[in-house]
Order: sequence, then structure tokens, then C-alpha cells
Amino acid sequence: MFLTLLLAITLSPVGYVNDFASILSPQTVTSLNQELTDFTKNTSAEISVVTIPSLGSDQTIETYATELFQKWGIGKAKEDNGVLLLISRDDREMRIEVGYGLEPVITDIESDHIINDVLVPAFQNGDYDAGVTSAVERIKDDIGRGEPEVGKPTLTFASEVLLHIFNAGGGVILYFIFLIPVFIVSILARSKSWWAGGIFGGVIGWIFLNGIFIIIISALLGLLLDYIVSKTYKKHKALGIDPPWWIGGGGKGPGGGFGGFGGGMSGGGGASGRW
Repeated sequence: MFLTLLLAITLSPVGYVNDFASILSPQTVTSLNQELTDFTKNTSAEISVVTIPSLGSDQTIETYATELFQKWGIGKAKEDNGVLLLISRDDREMRIEVGYGLEPVITDIESDHIINDVLVPAFQNGDYDAGVTSAVERIKDDIGRGEPEVGKPTLTFASEVLLHIFNAGGGVILYFIFLIPVFIVSILARSKSWWAGGIFGGVIGWIFLNGIFIIIISALLGLLLDYIVSKTYKKHKALGIDPPWWIGGGGKGPGGGFGGFGGGMSGGGGASGRW
């Protein structure tokens, strides 16, 4: 029994679908692997289906799912956008384990609905292929139409650019842009002559036009360029595609074969059930 516990934990995944219990047809395994490969390329989210003969003694399906999820690292690192569908054949138990990043989309309630409305009826009829295929399709649909977390506003492109500029040090530049006029006004307010403002403004304007102004604009443009190319690079990497050569990529498309998961973590959310 202990060997069955270690079966999926110690073996490396051979694909998105790992049928260690041999309950799925070869056609279903092949079809689902291709679907989930394409799904990850399009969304970066990773869905894994794992079947095992038995949990072993003194082992709950919740603990097993958490250990397996962490061991394989289902989902992309830092995004934690993975989902594990674990099925224990002899125990007649199943578990949907959800990564941190997808918990607002695939809630515990939704996971429970997938188990009881989709998987359990099909499994009770002995149709594992139909149950797993339908469950995977529903999980894909949930992720595809997933909404942002409640209370967490989405950023427009302009907002993202400004946020990136501030994080990269542009906030200091913008701070001085606003600080300098305040400093000038405070000096002029103490001056008894009204014509000093004209002279002072002309001198400052000449300095800005010939030096500081150009430096500030160049710095902001540099930050904007860095934001654009960095975002493009990260997007290509998340999809498993080499970035364009002009931002450090090799110019090649995605390679063949399953290279493992992306290092995601489980959030502990999901649901369990029996049939």
C-alpha cells in the first residue's frame, strides 16, 4: 500500500494526463493531453489529471493532492494558476485541488459542483472517459471566462505604464518636476520686485530646454520602452514560446514533448468527493 502512495509522488509526470490507475482509454489520454497542451499555450494555466490505484493506508486524498501538487509544481511560478484533478480508483475518491491564483475563479463551491454534477454521475455509470473529459472541459471554461478578484481593480495600459515608471524610479523624477515649481514660487513670493519672475523664469526655461528637460523626457521614454519589451518577453516565456530576437529570444517556436510543469503552488482550495 505504501508503494501506491509513492507512485505518483516519485514519478515525473509524462504529460498533463497521468493515468497510473489505467482507467482511461489511450484515445482519451492522447486527446486530453493535446487539448491541455494547447490550453496552456493560450492561457498559461496548467491543468493536470492524475489517476492512482489507491491512496494507501492512513492517507487522505486531500493530503495526497496537496503533496502531489507541490511536488510537481502545477501551474506557473508566481502565477500559481494550476488545477489538479486527482482520482483514486480503489478508494472511489476524487479531489480537485486549485492553485492560489485560480481560487477566485474556481471556488470551493464550483469545485464541488464539478465533482457532484459531472464526475460522480459518470463514474457511477462506469464511464471514466466521459466524466474526466467533461470535468476538464468545465474547468477550462471556468478559467477562460474567469473574472478578476472582487475588490481588485484591473489596470488600464496607461495605469500599468505609470505604475511601472514609479516602481522603476520614475516617481523620483516626477516628484522633482512638481517640486521645482513649488520651490520657485516660494522664492518669488518673498521677492519685492515683480520683474524678477520674468528673468528667473527665462533662465530656468533655458536650462530646462537645453538640459534637464531632455534628460527627464529621455528617462521616461527609456522606462516606457523597458516596460513594453519586458512585458512582451514575460508573455512569450509564460506561453512557452521563445521571445523575438530583438528582445533576447532565439527566434524559435515551442519545442515538442512534455517538459514538466511551471512551479506553481496549491492554495489548499478545492473540493473532494466519492462515487
